[in-house]
Amino acid sequence: MKINSVLGLVSSILSTGSVKFACIHLTTKCNAKCVDRCNIWSQKPIDMDLKEAKYALDILTKSGFRVAYFTGGETGLYPHLAEIIEYAKKRGFVTSITTNGTIEKATLRSLKDNLDVLSVSVDHYDKHLWEEAKHHPGIGAKAEQTIRYAKAYGIKVYAITFLNPSWSENEVEKTIRYVNDELGVSFTLSYPYVSSSYGSFVVGGDLRNVDFESNMINLVGKVLQMKAMGAKVANATCYLKDVIRALNGKPMRYACKAGKTVIAIDCNLNVFPCYKQKQLFNLRDKTILTPLNVDNHQCDNKNCLINGYKEPSLASRENLRSAIAEELLSNPIFYARLLL
Repeated sequence: MKINSVLGLVSSILSTGSVKFACIHLTTKCNAKCVDRCNIWSQKPIDMDLKEAKYALDILTKSGFRVAYFTGGETGLYPHLAEIIEYAKKRGFVTSITTNGTIEKATLRSLKDNLDVLSVSVDHYDKHLWEEAKHHPGIGAKAEQTIRYAKAYGIKVYAITFLNPSWSENEVEKTIRYVNDELGVSFTLSYPYVSSSYGSFVVGGDLRNVDFESNMINLVGKVLQMKAMGAKVANATCYLKDVIRALNGKPMRYACKAGKTVIAIDCNLNVFPCYKQKQLFNLRDKTILTPLNVDNHQCDNKNCLINGYKEPSLASRENLRSAIAEELLSNPIFYARLLL
């Protein structure tokens, strides 16, 4: 991450005690068919209007948001991607996008001066199974190439892996090792969720045919174990532990702040707390989002585990100090080496 972006986050924490995150869906276009996690590809394609995307960033800036996470669909298919990333950077945002790995080299090159973080989907260590999950021939090789290009351009890259509840612990371990050792980047799990209506499309897969809770306890436990053993896992330790607590029927330690310090905006400027909650309002009707009033939003331990919203919630005033302490104490040798 670029130094000015880090300084911006530190400044936000010092001045407000929190960092606010916006997940912005620029497009529903997709060139993959990930039937286990969404059906965006089957919907009528929609692009967020460029003027409306800039308007959204203007409102978010005035409302104290500091991180703009752009996604889709396949974000690389958005026709104004370089322009909106540059606009976000000029507005002072930490910029991040996610891709299924098919983003073009020329697009990456156009982003390199303004993009802080790139998340690339890596769906398995076995490329055949990876391609089956995406229904896109050759996507594994393409994603590997995308990671190499992004690293060469100086963009911070993470692999993000949909943690399929039907996997074995051995598959999780091999995928983490593949991401760390062969791709040379950190592993991040994407938590699976059942289908739910969200804005212009439906997200989530049909997970009824697996023993979801027991399997996820084991798989997330394996990720946590690998991290404790020194694997490069970007997910926060306290988030992973909270998932296991919730799936075991125990209270979570860290409250989800979706709808308060974390929001989602779809292609039509509808604003949601997260994928699992009803629409709050349309951004066209607002001039500022401070304070956000989401009194009707109730967190449910077993349904408030989506890492894209739960993990940014750790950077809130209520969670931040405890989350940092738990992260540092979970693996003191690793962080001592990192800091020294």
